[in-house]
Amino acid sequence: MRLFIFACLLVVTSALTVNPVKSTETDKGVMAASVNVKKNSALSATQLIERTKELNQAFETNLLAGFEPGKAQTPQQALFALHNAFRQGDPSSAALYLDLRYLPSDIAEIDPISLARGLLFIFAQQNVLDLSLVSNDPQGDQEDGLSDDLEQAGSVTLSEEVIPIYLQRLEEADGTHAWKIANASVIRIPDMWDELGYSDLAVWLSRTLPEFYILSMGNWQFTTLLFTLIAGWLATGWVSQLASRLMRRIANPWGHALRRFLQMPLRLMLYVLLIRIVIAQLGLSVMARAYLQSSPLEYIVAVIFAFGLLNLYRDYKIRQLELLGEIEYVAIIKPVIVIVRIIIATTAALMWADQAGFNVSTLITGLGVGSIAIALAAQKTLENVIGAITLYTARPIRPGDWCRFGETKGMVEEIGLRSVTLRTKDRTLVTVPNSMFSSADIENFSVRDRIRFFKLLELQMPIPDQLRAILGEFRALFAAHPMVKQDSISIRLSDIAAATAIIRLDADITTRDYQEYLAVAEDLNLRIIEIVHQNGAIFSGPGQVLQLRDFQQASVDKLAEVDAKLEVWRQGDGLPFPDLSDNEKQRLKNTLAYPDKG
Repeated sequence: MRLFIFACLLVVTSALTVNPVKSTETDKGVMAASVNVKKNSALSATQLIERTKELNQAFETNLLAGFEPGKAQTPQQALFALHNAFRQGDPSSAALYLDLRYLPSDIAEIDPISLARGLLFIFAQQNVLDLSLVSNDPQGDQEDGLSDDLEQAGSVTLSEEVIPIYLQRLEEADGTHAWKIANASVIRIPDMWDELGYSDLAVWLSRTLPEFYILSMGNWQFTTLLFTLIAGWLATGWVSQLASRLMRRIANPWGHALRRFLQMPLRLMLYVLLIRIVIAQLGLSVMARAYLQSSPLEYIVAVIFAFGLLNLYRDYKIRQLELLGEIEYVAIIKPVIVIVRIIIATTAALMWADQAGFNVSTLITGLGVGSIAIALAAQKTLENVIGAITLYTARPIRPGDWCRFGETKGMVEEIGLRSVTLRTKDRTLVTVPNSMFSSADIENFSVRDRIRFFKLLELQMPIPDQLRAILGEFRALFAAHPMVKQDSISIRLSDIAAATAIIRLDADITTRDYQEYLAVAEDLNLRIIEIVHQNGAIFSGPGQVLQLRDFQQASVDKLAEVDAKLEVWRQGDGLPFPDLSDNEKQRLKNTLAYPDKG
């Protein structure tokens, strides 16, 4: 209800907010304001009212003085007096400026006051009269190509023809001369009225209601508009409530958001459209249309409607992200929506200011200078906001990902508008500005499709058969393990250095979870140790102290087992060098129990 009252006030007082000109002055000068309007159709309400005020001051004294009603001495006096008499509530005086001689019988039967009223309505609707083209000489313009006693004041455009409006210099019964609307134009008033006039109901209202003018609107026009404001608000409210009730009966996860949209933004839009339709049917004058168009109501409603659509999109997107399990991206939606709202509101305000007649270029220049100053002051903040948008759109990281940034490793806890928060292994929090994070190299460990298992084993130099046995069992181990990707296995005696055999173990573990990888690596490491010890080999390493006796004894004890194992492999063509056979790989695949029961 508060918004409805606000809308009414905006419509009624729009002219006063544009320019503090008294309504009596503007009403009185509608005819004068027609100067050059057709040549400058883009005149704003401010310019039109100001033009009216200036012309009133110029014409009122000069044109309305020195002649009796109905006896205008110049074409300009006739036009201005005709309109002035009517606007002052004296239609009978307005009829004095019509040439009623030699009219056809069907037109002669029409009340002269009605003819004057209809003609003036059409004039105001199309703004056809241009005082700047009409002579102020008692003899008229003698070089316009018309007869000496004729002067063209303008023209009325119909759908199929253009009707010229003539003034004619007539000789009165007392021998004096007066300028009036020529009977050739008076005859065409019914034709013009049939296409441009208002309905019988409007005629009845205009005659029934008291004679008054508000914002260049006649009694029936203003009354109809006021009724539309009240009835339209009630009608759109009823439609909104009906649609809202229907939405409650439909199972929809966005039902609440849609009901909110129906109750205000959509209702306001329908309300303004209804008002627009009615205004288009009222046949308002140029001045009245300028008053209404200068009102910010339509722009306010358009902004509210756009905000409603943005809210619908926001709720839909949040719901979609929740269903996809990407709740972390909800944080970026709200600030983006706020930025879009600011842009929409600013654009609407500038459009209204331009239409209302304000100097928008100066305003834009001021906003530009202010924007530059703000941008310089908030440069880092803007960089971080843009960085946040980059991170959310490109998605190199997500909350929960384990990544490396420079020398820092940690899990992403939050991606905010200003910074990214990482939690390291030491459980400390590291905050990195978005501008730095989005422009640097980021290594995201969480997006790996598998994790690499890589070892370089250093063994005190065993005998060749020991190495063959160890390498064969290593290959069998990796081929049999269900968590090892088969085409990634590489097990080789890669180097010999300082009485040390270096074995290279390289394979991919089919998991993306690092903790699961650690469990698999633990299992492999334990089995690797078992294989090395079972074959009598000893690990080597920096600072290691060797017990030679124990080493030799262990070697002797294990040599027989190693020789027997290798002999079996050789006899069955199963010696796993340089690699396991395809049949052996297929036989061993997934035969190892994991996790290990023991």
